[in-house]
Order: sequence, then C-alpha cells, then structure tokens
Amino acid sequence: MITIKNNVDKTRAKDLIQTIYKTCKSEPNLSPRPIMEFWKAYGQGRVLIAIHKGEPVGWLMLVPYTDKVQELVAGFVMDSYRSKGVFTKLIHEAVTYSQVSILVTFNKTLERYLNTAVGFSNSSFWEAIKLSRGHFIFRRLNLNRLKAIRAHYQTSKPKYLIFQKHE
Repeated sequence: MITIKNNVDKTRAKDLIQTIYKTCKSEPNLSPRPIMEFWKAYGQGRVLIAIHKGEPVGWLMLVPYTDKVQELVAGFVMDSYRSKGVFTKLIHEAVTYSQVSILVTFNKTLERYLNTAVGFSNSSFWEAIKLSRGHFIFRRLNLNRLKAIRAHYQTSKPKYLIFQKHE
C-alpha cells in the first residue's frame, strides 16, 4: 500500500533530497532547481513523499506563492510505480494544502488526465502570474530553469492548469 508523508527518518532525508535534486537535473520532463529550495520545502513539510514498503517511490513539491495559491512542482514517480495511482495520490494530497493549485506540464496525456479525473482546468501563463501575484514568473528567472524551459518548448508547449478547492 502506498502512503503519502511529508517527512522521512532524519537519516534518510539527506539521501531523499539528493535524489530529488539529481532527478530534477537529469529527468527531461522536470526543471532543475537549487538544492536549497528542496531543503526549505522539506523543512516546511511541503515535499510530499509516496512511500511503499518503507521506500520512497515518488514525490511532489509544493511551492506557496500566497496564503491561498501554490504551485505543484518536481512531481516524479519511479518507473516501476507508474500507472499505479501513485501520482494521483500525491496530487490529491497536495491540493488540500491550498485553495488554488497551479501545475505546469508539457505532457498532453497528463493534462487530459488532471482535467478529467482530478478536477483541474486549463488556464494560462498570465492567470498563473496574476494568481501568484507575480511570484510565478520570478521563480523562473534562473539560468538553469530558463534553459530547461527552452528545451521543453522545442518539443511542445506548456499547459497551465489550475485546481480550485471548493469549500
């Protein structure tokens, strides 16, 4: 059974953060981020970790922009656990943390799935900037992030998705 946590044993936290950091640098569907960003999010309980039999099999980081808006980033599931509902569990947990969640993907299949099965809706770059009060654009002004975004653009266009919690 897969469980979602926002921390691991202290002795394993360093390895986990290193793995997430290296994966974001090497996985073509992810954008590199400074390692301190992962440590900060982890310390705030904003790195969700999918655990199976005591081992991390996936993760998703939550980046808060305002009291009510966050972005879901660096989502990844180990190959052998894909198509088993792990990412869905991470997403369902993540959207409970904020009123509005923004997610950007270049994957059209993921876009369709999040829209139809999870309740996201298509949005725009400008709406993401507006909802985040500009933080969305400023977080992307990093040379490594800009290079990764440029590489993504060569194969497809980004899809901006919004999830709004209804209370």
